[in-house]
Amino acid sequence: MRPTLPLMIGSIIKYLKEEMNIDAEEKKVKRVLVSLEKKEILHLEQRGDIVSVSLIEENNPIVVKHSIKLLLDFKKKEKKWNGKWFFVFFDVPEIQRKKRNYLRDFLTKLGFYRYQKSVYIFPYECEREVKLIKKIVEGGKYMKYIVAEKIEDEEEAKSFFHLNQITDDRRQFSNSVEIFESRLK
Repeated sequence: MRPTLPLMIGSIIKYLKEEMNIDAEEKKVKRVLVSLEKKEILHLEQRGDIVSVSLIEENNPIVVKHSIKLLLDFKKKEKKWNGKWFFVFFDVPEIQRKKRNYLRDFLTKLGFYRYQKSVYIFPYECEREVKLIKKIVEGGKYMKYIVAEKIEDEEEAKSFFHLNQITDDRRQFSNSVEIFESRLK
């Protein structure tokens, strides 16, 4: 049985506020839920007082794309850069230009830095996410993954990912510790 929309929206807004500390507008939640239900991504069901929202198909490309984006955004927020660069590169044949362009757009939307036309980098380990991309994007079979410790034009990439601030903060902390230790001697 499909739940009444107001009950369901109220439950979702309550969950977002109490469990995730997010204030969500009722109109926006309603619009998103109706859209996801129409696209047959979500299944909404009510049993007594309990409203359940479930994915119809976990491997739906839209769900996987947003899941990958959330994972990569989370890794960026952790800001524990180990100094390594994680490369994704591909060589999609010219005859499949649309797939190649889609792959470029997809990686850009996920937050990768375009290092060259078909070479993208990310500052945090992302091998699992790349494997998922290979499964859901048609041109993914042409993708390769490499880890590098040093790259040319590193400052541009650091700037794109706001890593200069992290490096500066660590350097400043390290200098403060040295000053403190020298005063103790």
